[in-house]
Amino acid sequence: MPFKAGHCFLYPLTGFETAHIWVIATEPNADGQFAIVNFTSLKGNKDQTVILRKGEHEFITHDTCVNYWAADISSIDVLQAMLECGQARMERDLDETLLKLIQQGFTASDLTKNRIADFVRKHK
Repeated sequence: MPFKAGHCFLYPLTGFETAHIWVIATEPNADGQFAIVNFTSLKGNKDQTVILRKGEHEFITHDTCVNYWAADISSIDVLQAMLECGQARMERDLDETLLKLIQQGFTASDLTKNRIADFVRKHK
């Protein structure tokens, strides 16, 4: 399956962790790598760089934030394997406006790791 920026997936679907929506935030590079970031409930002391409200994505049912602290770099092979073994499931894509807002948040958030922010700058 070809993956692109704006595709969303629910992960993890197995184990004891709570499943979250993850976003492919950049186009895959020549090595098939892309940046990913998840949405989490806006409760407690969370990063408020990008806040999403109910209705901005069909999966969002309450105030939510983009969890830049947990952002990472993944790859086509890793995501494909997670889908095939049932650890993840694709969800509705983000619209272009919301994707751009999330991409801008990588450099705006103080919690984004430098290596992730650098990757996003190069590949968005």
